[in-house]
Amino acid sequence: MQATAQKDLNFDKRFVESVNHWTALYTGKDSVYNYGYIYMDPKLGLAVHNEGTFKITGNNAYVPTKRPFGAINTLRLQNNKTKVAWIPENRFPELQITANPDWLSALKIDTASAAYLLKWAFTYNDGHESNKALPYLERVKQIDPNYPGLDFEFAYYYNANRQFNESEALLRKSLAVRPDDFRVYKELIYEEVFSNNLAMAEKTYQLALPHSNTEQKAELSYNICLIYFQQKNEPKFNQWAAEAKKWVVPGTKQMETLTRMMSSPMN
Repeated sequence: MQATAQKDLNFDKRFVESVNHWTALYTGKDSVYNYGYIYMDPKLGLAVHNEGTFKITGNNAYVPTKRPFGAINTLRLQNNKTKVAWIPENRFPELQITANPDWLSALKIDTASAAYLLKWAFTYNDGHESNKALPYLERVKQIDPNYPGLDFEFAYYYNANRQFNESEALLRKSLAVRPDDFRVYKELIYEEVFSNNLAMAEKTYQLALPHSNTEQKAELSYNICLIYFQQKNEPKFNQWAAEAKKWVVPGTKQMETLTRMMSSPMN
């Protein structure tokens, strides 16, 4: 059945490529797929309107099981490596859907608004495609150079492209507005580490601790530790290896690498 389905469904599209498309996603059950409409929500970001499931029968018909009207929900999508298939338009009648769903029109999304454009920039930054974020950032800047969150997304773009002089001032400005936002601390430490300003990175780490969970503390301390290892600064490496061990989960690849570094000679 999978071979038959593949004539219509090619699971080779990422979420971010599938905005304004009806898409299918594997359920794990033979010939049964989730289907929904992916769109960019100004509040949620990348989202899918989950319509229900459909089964592909032996004669290659699409038979839907739609969610009850009140049970249809919209879910925020993480920009991960999951691949979906675009549902061909000739299958829409079988699934009882239309190319331009009525509910989307009812949302009255302003695709030229700063909120909408910034969500696109965030999605590309978060998906490690920062060069694609830049046009959206520039458009938001033209609308409102002080729009909330714009400074951070610009800083993220600059860090991703190793333009550290440009990112530092923006990150400090963001931190003043969002002192409890882990993402800002993470990007600031990244900038300080790769600008070889490790003394400041250590201070920023201490400021970040009250705003970080265990996984985040592990990530920050491990990254600082790794730089000291690469620099062959044994006293500092030992200090930060001890700090990282407090947070890194035993048995993980991160812990394996940390243990290997701790047993490696520095000279």
